[in-house]
Amino acid sequence: MQENDTIFKQLYEKCELATIIYNDHDHILDINPAALALFNIASVTKSTEQFISGLLNIPDDIVNRVKSGETITYSKKIVLDESDSHAFSQNITNPVLFVDISCIPFIQTGGQISAYYVQVTDHTARHLAQEELRKTHEQFILAIESSRIGIWEWDIQTGATIFNDRWAEIVGYTLEELTPTTIHTWEMLTHPDDLTVAQEAIQKHFSGKTDYYETVFRMKHKDGSIVHVHDRGKVTEWDANGNPIKMAGTHSDITYQKNLLYELKEKTEELEQFFHVTVEMLCIANTDGYFLRLNPAWEHVLGWSKDELLAKKFLDYVHPEDLESTYQAISQLAQQNTVINFVNRYQCRDGTYRWIEWRSAPVGNLIYGAAQDITDRKITETRLVRKKNILDAISYAATNLMSSLRDDTIENVLSKIGQAVEVSRSYIFTHSYGPDGASLIHYQYEWTDEGITTQKNNSALQNLDWRNQGYERWALALMNGETISGTVMDFPPEEQQLLVEQEIKSLAVVPIFSHDDFHGFIGFDDCVHDHEWSQVELETLEAAAGLLGASFGRKKADEEVEIRDNNLQTFFNTIDDFLFVLTPEGLIAQVNDTVIRRLKYTQEELIGQPILMVHPSSRHHDARHLIEEMLAGTCDFCPIPLITKDGMLIPVETRVVSGVWNGHPALFGVSKDISELTLSEEKFSKAFEASGSLMAISTVEGRYIDVNKTFLDTLGYTREETIGKLSSDLDIFVRSDERSNIWDEIREMGSIRNKHVMIKTKTNMLLTGILAADIIYIQETEALLTVVNDVTEIIRLSDALLQANKKLNLLSSVTRHDLLNQVQALFFVEEFLDKEMAQDSPARERLELLRKVVDTIHRQILFTKDYQDLGIAAPTWSHVESVIKKEKENKIFSNVLIEVSTGTLEIFTDPMFSKVCYNLLENALRHGGTVTKITISFTETEYGGCLVFEDDGCGVPAADKKKIFNRGFGKNTGLGLFLTAEILSITGMTIQETGEEGKGARFEISVPQNGYRMDS
Repeated sequence: MQENDTIFKQLYEKCELATIIYNDHDHILDINPAALALFNIASVTKSTEQFISGLLNIPDDIVNRVKSGETITYSKKIVLDESDSHAFSQNITNPVLFVDISCIPFIQTGGQISAYYVQVTDHTARHLAQEELRKTHEQFILAIESSRIGIWEWDIQTGATIFNDRWAEIVGYTLEELTPTTIHTWEMLTHPDDLTVAQEAIQKHFSGKTDYYETVFRMKHKDGSIVHVHDRGKVTEWDANGNPIKMAGTHSDITYQKNLLYELKEKTEELEQFFHVTVEMLCIANTDGYFLRLNPAWEHVLGWSKDELLAKKFLDYVHPEDLESTYQAISQLAQQNTVINFVNRYQCRDGTYRWIEWRSAPVGNLIYGAAQDITDRKITETRLVRKKNILDAISYAATNLMSSLRDDTIENVLSKIGQAVEVSRSYIFTHSYGPDGASLIHYQYEWTDEGITTQKNNSALQNLDWRNQGYERWALALMNGETISGTVMDFPPEEQQLLVEQEIKSLAVVPIFSHDDFHGFIGFDDCVHDHEWSQVELETLEAAAGLLGASFGRKKADEEVEIRDNNLQTFFNTIDDFLFVLTPEGLIAQVNDTVIRRLKYTQEELIGQPILMVHPSSRHHDARHLIEEMLAGTCDFCPIPLITKDGMLIPVETRVVSGVWNGHPALFGVSKDISELTLSEEKFSKAFEASGSLMAISTVEGRYIDVNKTFLDTLGYTREETIGKLSSDLDIFVRSDERSNIWDEIREMGSIRNKHVMIKTKTNMLLTGILAADIIYIQETEALLTVVNDVTEIIRLSDALLQANKKLNLLSSVTRHDLLNQVQALFFVEEFLDKEMAQDSPARERLELLRKVVDTIHRQILFTKDYQDLGIAAPTWSHVESVIKKEKENKIFSNVLIEVSTGTLEIFTDPMFSKVCYNLLENALRHGGTVTKITISFTETEYGGCLVFEDDGCGVPAADKKKIFNRGFGKNTGLGLFLTAEILSITGMTIQETGEEGKGARFEISVPQNGYRMDS
């Protein structure tokens, strides 16, 4: 008995539970060290006994019940009063304790209760954690209610669901109207086209392919409208076989955002499309003289690239004679006055100038302008005036030459035509043959402008043997009915001397025929300018020569017309573009073979029909309006597509000019197929603007050419603040040398992927981004395309999640500690009973069962320590060979050969990868029988890599290959391989056993392609 008392005393002293023994008169008999430690008391004295009794203050009714033989347990809050500092061994760190008090009677053999002892279990840490969790839960509920998010819970096994009021409100119902709710409630309200997609997303989550379920779908509102919902959820409970049991998630009504995005996208696309397809030259400039943005029409008209036009002041392109008037127009705009119908000339890339008519309006220091190329109109106007003068001269010639061929009449005709053509001299050479048959020409008639030297007395021009004097080309050409025209300096050297002596800069000569006889030629000299002879002028001069040549000239003209028709028809039908000749009324007069072949009509089906026939009916109104403008001469471009006989649309760019066909006014249309160009530009433009990433195109120097809406919305700039500016101007990169580093890297590597950068918004808010960059070419000009994904919020959420996990780990650690205390007490009880119980007692069988149960509980609690760290730290690159070599140092592996051939292999995994290696090595020793060798190797596969752990033991039975990774399966804890699979799954790796029973176990770990690397 004395020995038992000693054992009991030792248990009492060493017990971690605070224990106080009272006698039947309610006086403290003893206090164990755990109790002194709990109440922060150094030693037992009379005063401390009274102090502890006062703290516990056990109610009388409980004391009476205990004295009657009951064991009573209740919870209590104890406040340690610091004013009683004499009772404490040191300063109180936690003045409030939350405890469970157990009052247990000590019943003697005769049934008397001589004493009772009180055990105090400290739950303060757990209580505080639970209180913190309660507050967090309340805050979470408030956040949910304020964010107007629908909450749902789903019992997957039964189909039952729980929805909050907001869930029902989103679809227009009250929760009572939908009750009782099941998963079918959601299915019935979800749009059938979206239901399958949502269910597939759920199944992917169930199968472990996604960490959470997330999708967007449409739901039918009670009023019949459609509601767009963002649904997100996660399985919250799994069964032992890995099947989902319960799932919870949220519904967010995103209908407003969806509609807003759709409307914004539609408007943006309309404006962007108009900006790019309009034939007008649209621009945004500033009063400093720089273009800020231009549409493609500028490149088409002037030939300069957009970058070239943006790089220089627009005044650099203005004709010197128009600079003063342009300055005046800018001054008016700077004073916020609108400028309309202003005309100046802009230089083209080829050195020529185009006439541009402006309509401009100022907004601050910005100028919004719409311009038209009116060069053709200007030229047409000039030509019309000149043509009218020439026609008047020809009319005069026709009238007078028909009645008289006197020298003065001819010279009057030369005077009229020379002045109309605006030349310095007009003349007629007559032709004859000499006695020796030589071809001779004679300078016979002349008119000269004021200040021009006459050549009538120039003997070198009389009886000129032109074939032998360097003018063989002329003789051959003119006698064959050809006109010679051009600048003298472009003529062959042998022809220039005689012409230069007459101070001629350019000339045109037209042959004169009478019937089949070559009578000579009429010539026109310009001694002041390098005259460019238009076809209208030459044709008019030929008409004059025709009048002089009488009937033969008319006949010759007919032949030339016929030749031209044939040449034109041949040329007409060899062009791949669509060619149309239209009457002034818009009827088709002629088409080329391309129209017949591509539009699949016959010639007979088209001729005489309205041009609207080859345009889609939905665009007839627009086409009719454009035709009216073309007929009025205010438009020469048509963007409307063509349509084939079988209804296929062909995007085209059509240019239209007026002219004469078969002697009648006509419109000539040339339609170029731009299908491939349109498709390419449209795809890029839509992808660029719709991207959720920050996208920008900049020049080599770093000036922004274009940015997308996400770029502007995220950084807070307007397009006007961005285009044409450097990133350094906007101070976007936190590091001033970031962009130069990007260029250096892209020059070396060709492109950039996954580069972390820090950028600033307009308000100096810092953002974290993942950058990708590539070199692109815009009309053969090098540019940089950058794409930045904003991951600021992701990083913030990741940090918040890590903090939450740390709190949960703390709670888990405290709870595990409490449970281990209880298990330790059970171990003491089991040990006590084992010593007290006779060896042949029938109760020993139950005691053995109790020991196994307590041992299992103990091991499973210890397993939670490993499992709680799973996924807490961010994955890192682990060097496989180094990890395994460290595990080999464990003494349990000293008698087995472990060979590693993975070399420099590193895999991207959870920091607990060392636990994976230990479990696989330890599993080989524990279950492999006589294992003498373990090899670890790695091979690359089509889908990634394969890390193999292989031993020469007994192997795994075929029936157990899949079960060994289930929780609880196995001879030991049944948790090692389960934990191994869980650790690997964090970074997308899987494990399977593929060995052959009797020949050893073989564990294959599948590593994703981006989950491993081999250092060179």
